[in-house]
Amino acid sequence: MRKIAIIVFVGLLPMLSQAQSFAKYEDMKDVDAMVMTSKMFKMLAKVDLSDDNPEAREYLKLIENLDEIKMFTSTTASVRSEMQKDVESYLNSNNLDQLMRVKEDGKNIRFYSKSGKRDNYVSELFMFMEGEKEGEPISVILSITGEIDLSQLSRLTSDLKIPGAEELKNVENKS
Repeated sequence: MRKIAIIVFVGLLPMLSQAQSFAKYEDMKDVDAMVMTSKMFKMLAKVDLSDDNPEAREYLKLIENLDEIKMFTSTTASVRSEMQKDVESYLNSNNLDQLMRVKEDGKNIRFYSKSGKRDNYVSELFMFMEGEKEGEPISVILSITGEIDLSQLSRLTSDLKIPGAEELKNVENKS
């Protein structure tokens, strides 16, 4: 029984360490962090809308099915280097498919996803951006988890003013 417990623990260790590798950025001095949880999305989904606005209802349906949005940005070279290493480690140990790569205007943006329960849905959308924003070097890690409708996602990220949101308009065509 003890051997089984050790094997299970060792098997889960990489997943636990990866979850912690991004959580550490929340408390770093040189990192801007935004974390929205499912409680926030459920609260937003309870907003009463009139029946004559189907677009707004679709938008609320999207956010109601989200679990979490995490975004970490930094312009500090040492933190950016650490982010890059943590992203590579995360991608190597998780089952994410690359959706697309974009290189333009001094930015390298890569999008990854985990398949969802239905077509055009993913359970995780992960983005890593390196480059420059307004002439300053920047790195951005974005992770969105839940039951994510790719056709609605670019609108959400645009509303949240997430770097790389413009490129998400093309993701739904790549899924």
